[in-house]
Amino acid sequence: MELILVRHGETQLNYQKKYCGWSDSCLTEEGLLQAKRAADKLREETIQHIYCSDLKRTVQTAERINAYHHVGLTQSKELRELNFGKWEELTYRDIKEQYPKEAADWEADWLNYAVPEGESLVIMYRRIIEAIEKIVKEHQNKRILIVSHAGCIRATLAHYIGSGIEDYWKYKVDHCGITRIEIVDNYAVLTALNQ
Repeated sequence: MELILVRHGETQLNYQKKYCGWSDSCLTEEGLLQAKRAADKLREETIQHIYCSDLKRTVQTAERINAYHHVGLTQSKELRELNFGKWEELTYRDIKEQYPKEAADWEADWLNYAVPEGESLVIMYRRIIEAIEKIVKEHQNKRILIVSHAGCIRATLAHYIGSGIEDYWKYKVDHCGITRIEIVDNYAVLTALNQ
């Protein structure tokens, strides 16, 4: 099977360098253009099904891609970005100023520390991998497109290509970059990153 992973297009919060996890931000004009370019690149592909998170930015991106394919489109809350809780829509500088102790705790244990009213990276990672593995099991020998978030794509790459969650930060995921993983007999190969 082949997993095609696409990060959503740029949002206003992304442009402003603000944390955007579960905030439901729409695409900017640039984000809409990025989604169109990704759709054009994938136009000739045979895709059997498309999944996306239930947030507007991924739905908008997925719908533009699906305009060429007309296949089933499933929205899943499980494919959301990390829940940044009280840090949503703040810059890193804002977080360090408004939540200095919590920011220091997060930096000291970025895997396990849950942001105030949010979730830890470990919790997000487990949620995403459970959802991805269910998709892989359900669609063996097919080409599936997942439109999601940088965190979801990093988690998927760390799980299938890396050595696990410790490799989470090793991958840069661009807006509407196309990443491909081929999975055969539970063996995964990265065939493209940010195409």
